[in-house]
Formats: sequence, structure tokens, C-alpha cells
Amino acid sequence: MPSPVNLSDLGQRVRTARLARRLTLEEVVSRADFTVSWLSKLENGQLTPSLDGLVKLAEVLECGVDALVAGLSVPPRYVTTKNGAGRIEPLTKERRNGTMIEHRADQWRDRAMQPAILHVSGNGTKGTPDCHHGERFLFVLAGDLKLEYGDELLLLSEGDSIYLHAAIPHTLLPATRGSTAKVLSVIHEHAAAMPARPANGAKAATRPRARKTRAGS
Repeated sequence: MPSPVNLSDLGQRVRTARLARRLTLEEVVSRADFTVSWLSKLENGQLTPSLDGLVKLAEVLECGVDALVAGLSVPPRYVTTKNGAGRIEPLTKERRNGTMIEHRADQWRDRAMQPAILHVSGNGTKGTPDCHHGERFLFVLAGDLKLEYGDELLLLSEGDSIYLHAAIPHTLLPATRGSTAKVLSVIHEHAAAMPARPANGAKAATRPRARKTRAGS
């Protein structure tokens, strides 16, 4: 797994702090439990130090750990989430609706997409329709799903998918009472707010029209 810190820049900061205090490699290691080889590799970006090592080094250099590592975090090239290892929580504060969300990329901070597996049951997202400034992809992994999208009601079965403009309020519901739909959801939020596209003349009081849709339709 790649280091989460830019080691080259970290090494340069350590060297700069050491030279600013007019300390040699030998003088630094004599004041802490290091070796010259360890410190030399660190300064050349060839070693990932432990937190304890950084704390001791910062004490010797009298600069604080933050001065050495601030702004050096590197986004990961990838993160993996094993089956059953994703963080699971109620989709809304209203736990009685029964819908749960299984997060699939918590380890990647400031990510552009929000991948998750939804276990849609009970009232689904009826109480709080989804609305995002971006796009969304839904793929039904198991069960049947009702999707209220604008003034339309779409019926999705196992294996069906839909890619939609997420700024239009939409609600996910199990197709039948007492059932559960397992749905892969990937949301991509735009950096800047976008105006919602017209939802085919959708009105708050309009009852969604049911329409069966299949993947690729």
C-alpha cells in the first residue's frame, strides 16, 4: 500500500529543520533513539517513520510534529472494502423506516463519488426524498424497487439500472410491502450547485405515473 504521506517533502522538511539548527546527523541521533542510517533514509524520502519516531524527532528539532507533516497527505490510489466490512447505519434519523446504508469507500476522504449499498425496506426514503447537485447511478442487486422520480414512478427489477440527474427529488421504495431491495448507489456531486432540470412538468400534488423500465430502456 502506498505511503499516505509525501516522503520526499517530509524528508526535505526534516533536513531543513536540522540545518536551521546547525545540527549534524550524528548530533540529532545522539539526542534520540535513532541511527544515522535511519535519519539519512528519512531525509532522502526512503523511509516511512512511525508516529513515535516523528514525535521524538520533532522534540529534538524543536519544531513540532505539525510543522513536519502539515499538508503532506497523499490521496490513496485505491481503497478496498471487504464483503461485510462496510460501515452500516440507518439512512435517515427515522430508524423506523428500516432502510439501511452500507458505505463502501469511507477510507477515501474528499472523494468525488459516494458509493454505497442501500437496503431499501419499510417506507424507504419516503420521508426525505433524495436531492443532490449532481448525478446518480442505481443498480438493483436483489429484489424489486419502486423509484418515484419527479412525476414518474419507475419499477426496477433485479439486474435493472438507471442513471439520473439527481437534482430532481426522488424516492426509493421496496416494490411490495414487507420486502427489501438491495441497491448499489453511486452519487457524483458537482462542485458547484446546478439548477435542476424540469421534471417533465412535475408538481408537488401530482401522483407519479407508474412505468416499468428495464436495463437499457
